[in-house]
Amino acid sequence: MKAINALPTKERMQIVERVIRTIRLDEKGSDSPSPSGDPWFDDPRNIAIVEEAIQSMKDGKGERIVLSSKEEIREFLANL
Repeated sequence: MKAINALPTKERMQIVERVIRTIRLDEKGSDSPSPSGDPWFDDPRNIAIVEEAIQSMKDGKGERIVLSSKEEIREFLANL
């Protein structure tokens, strides 16, 4: 990972803007873990699914899947 000072100015500004947006969301008292405020995270059932999956991985019961290309992602989604 590059040090922020090694990045071009435009990329550094984008990082700073994201941090500021995240801080502003935190100041609003949002309970959402999503920095972008994605409403999917507002549904407690979705949070429960995520927490269950995290616990399964910690317990060694989960399966890690790495998708490296758009085609692999399409195939994976098509087989759900």
